[in-house]
Amino acid sequence: MILPKTLLTNHVIFLFFIYNLMKREDADINIELNEKQLKTGPRSKLMEAVLILLLARPLRTSEIAVNLGLETKYVSSYLSYWRKKGLVYQEAGRWHLSSQGEDLAKEIIEERNNSKFIEYLAFAKQILNENVKQTMNNKKETKENKEEKEFLSFIDDLTSTRNKKQQKGNLTDCISDILEKIDEEEKELLIFLLNKYKQWGSTYVYLDQIQEEFNADTGWLFKVLRKLQTKRILYLYHDPKLGLRIGFTQQLKDRINNC
Repeated sequence: MILPKTLLTNHVIFLFFIYNLMKREDADINIELNEKQLKTGPRSKLMEAVLILLLARPLRTSEIAVNLGLETKYVSSYLSYWRKKGLVYQEAGRWHLSSQGEDLAKEIIEERNNSKFIEYLAFAKQILNENVKQTMNNKKETKENKEEKEFLSFIDDLTSTRNKKQQKGNLTDCISDILEKIDEEEKELLIFLLNKYKQWGSTYVYLDQIQEEFNADTGWLFKVLRKLQTKRILYLYHDPKLGLRIGFTQQLKDRINNC
């Protein structure tokens, strides 16, 4: 059946109206979801990047897009939304942070700085001790031989002193299951710390002591310490006066004490 021309036109207009209405409803749903994410969910990386950029100085939308390698329209849509949330405002064509946005940007930077503090501290210690390390490098071969002798002596003592105190027992046997689960670098450092525990009777040392005694590169040392910390074998604690402290976790100390 062929519909009259007027009826067909009205039908097309009605369908177009319904289509636009559905698009508007979808957009409202997306905005509502974005608002919920902003209030309750984690901040987006884009938000963090833009807020930190604007903390440096006010910028135009195009400048933000160019600096971050994004499309201007994409950035503009987010800026408009954040303006509704009170994080930014536009003045003379440039975007500025509101008081709320500035506080949030500073909070983001502070969070990231805190997570990097221990790494920076380790490198600061390395710079401070460069002169000492240059002298130590000349004696590296001698020190390595000394460490090897101490280690062999330590192993010998562990296997032949059952009649002495508990902490002088065969510690490597007591934690053999732990040693089997870690890699060679972690095992090397852990056995070194057990050696120092046997010598000093202390369950912790400081970073500069390990660097001096172990003659280790700071980057490598910190990477291995982090891995052992993640596995809850060692703990890292920043002492404001003495620096980074490395020690056995309570779980490992209990294993050693019960050996």
